[in-house]
Amino acid sequence: MMLMKRAVFLDRDGVINKDLLTTKRLKIFPNAGRAVKMLNGLGFVVVVVTNQPQIAKGIQRESDIRKINKEIAQRLRKDGARIDAVYYCPHHPEKRTDIPDWARKYRIKCRCRKPDTGMLLKAKKKFDIDFSSSYLIGDRTVDIKCGKNIGCTTILVKTGHAGEDGKYDVKPDYICADIFEAAKFITAEEKADKNIKAIILAGGRGERLRPLTDKLPKPLIPINGKPVLWHQMMLLKKYGIRDIVICGHYLFDKIKKYFGNGKKFGVNITYVFEKEPLGTGGAIKNAERLIKNTSIVIYGDEMIEMDISRLLRFHKTKSGLATIVAHKTDHPEDSDLVEINKGGLVTGFFPKGSEKKGLKISKSSVYAIEPAAFKFIEDKCDFDRTVLPKLINKKAAFGYLTDEYIKDMGTFERYEQVRKRFGKTGTNGKTNKAARHTDDL
Repeated sequence: MMLMKRAVFLDRDGVINKDLLTTKRLKIFPNAGRAVKMLNGLGFVVVVVTNQPQIAKGIQRESDIRKINKEIAQRLRKDGARIDAVYYCPHHPEKRTDIPDWARKYRIKCRCRKPDTGMLLKAKKKFDIDFSSSYLIGDRTVDIKCGKNIGCTTILVKTGHAGEDGKYDVKPDYICADIFEAAKFITAEEKADKNIKAIILAGGRGERLRPLTDKLPKPLIPINGKPVLWHQMMLLKKYGIRDIVICGHYLFDKIKKYFGNGKKFGVNITYVFEKEPLGTGGAIKNAERLIKNTSIVIYGDEMIEMDISRLLRFHKTKSGLATIVAHKTDHPEDSDLVEINKGGLVTGFFPKGSEKKGLKISKSSVYAIEPAAFKFIEDKCDFDRTVLPKLINKKAAFGYLTDEYIKDMGTFERYEQVRKRFGKTGTNGKTNKAARHTDDL
């Protein structure tokens, strides 16, 4: 699993500065420099993506746009802020004759004009950006639509057009007064995630993978040259979760020897040993003394590609005791199924083998739980069959439905499927070469 960068994409006019046509009229919004500096400090790649149709209208030339972009970057630099790249679209799809001859070539339908995503794809190629863990800040519905199209978390600011352009019927994920408030919001989100721990259940014997697991614990089985447990840690680390509790029993010393205290992997690991197998619920209960805040629970044989931050945001908004990650399944007959109402509340759990015709939502082995959930857990029990029904009865369990990749590799067939998926690396999507950019600012 390759570690990708996170980015904050900024619209230009109306977000960083007031609308303008020349550098003489350039007016940066108060605290815009401080906002960008905050984002730099959080480790985000900061990229400006801006539609500049006045080129296609014959009002400005590309050299004028580049001059303005450079001036904006220089002024922000005085505040200690860094813009990593600027991409602009010079096009407009309308065919017009009342424009200068030199501007007519820009009158085309392109892939870079927002809400299309060509500029963002170009940034992805250059910086290796993960859109699902990135943000887009804009002042118009066209910006929000673009962010939604690419899978970013979107923030609408009340400066500039303040979302009143009315071009698209789309709602942002969040609304902030200006770019500075947006940066503070993102900072708060990052800090909140730092208090979250992860519990990885790594105690299973892995009977169905014998003889592979006779001398190797299942969480150390390699996927693309690295243990599945390493892939899980890198995913958690990517979303700012570095405090990890590993619960185990079988061949536990081999896991401890491989990962140590986690320092060389950029995480902090605490080990909780089970003298005897306690079941998934008992293993979680065994870690109770170490958990003071919200925690993510992952079974140690899962390969996962998902946005942990989105799961946590969903969990926080529901104010429940547990959130179960769920997905649609094409084999409900051998899956643990959950029933989820329109508000996200889990209203029923049907273990594998139960009769529930028409239900095709399966639970995964990824949860978000609150410390208060521990009082429902026994010292030795199965979480799904013992604890989950109690939480459902209390109306305290919610279901996060997603189509993100979550797959256990507990059988040889599934193990081969996972190996095939992660055996090769590559990126998807083509960028639009017509999108202009000025990287060296």
